[in-house]
Amino acid sequence: MSAAGIDHVDETGAPCARHPAAAREDLLQLALVGSRAPVFHHDCASKLQGLVMALDEIRELTVDGDPQLTSALEIALDSTHELHALLNANRALTKPPRRTEIALGDLVGRAAELAGVALHGTLPDAVVSVAVPSVPQALALAIDVAVGARRGRTLVIDGELVAREVELVLHAAAPSPADASEALAIATFVVTRDGGRLWCAAAGDRLVLRLPCS
Repeated sequence: MSAAGIDHVDETGAPCARHPAAAREDLLQLALVGSRAPVFHHDCASKLQGLVMALDEIRELTVDGDPQLTSALEIALDSTHELHALLNANRALTKPPRRTEIALGDLVGRAAELAGVALHGTLPDAVVSVAVPSVPQALALAIDVAVGARRGRTLVIDGELVAREVELVLHAAAPSPADASEALAIATFVVTRDGGRLWCAAAGDRLVLRLPCS
């Protein structure tokens, strides 16, 4: 694992002083967990399917039963379906990356939803060619780092077209979350793999991403 593949840099290309490189041991541990993902997803999908079938059978047996029990079953089924959707979304991340054209607004919107952050700012009307869903996940990690440990999940993000790329500027806050180094290492890897770039302004108040346009 080369340093160039995991280091987070500043605008000069030097290692970022605000966000040190993630420890090799931490990244290897993340990779070890990730290597079990396909088997984990298969096992979870099988168990969820069995759980849904059992809940459906119980609901059929309590059609005219206690309203509280019926309500509890409906809540359990809804939660199980939400968990299954989350499992499918994570399973998609383990598939080989394939670039897809997606509107910049949709890409940023997906990332904001994943991070649970309300975004403000101006974005150009552009279409980018990136791997979905991995790049939205990477952007969500960068957004989470930029929001930092402050109260209120809001962030200003602006964008502009630069040649055949779109540049996104995340106006970061301080202090950064404790896992910023690991999050930025993963985000940098994904963005770089897709032909983009991610760096931190030397002043420490901005995270910048560039993604290829279609």
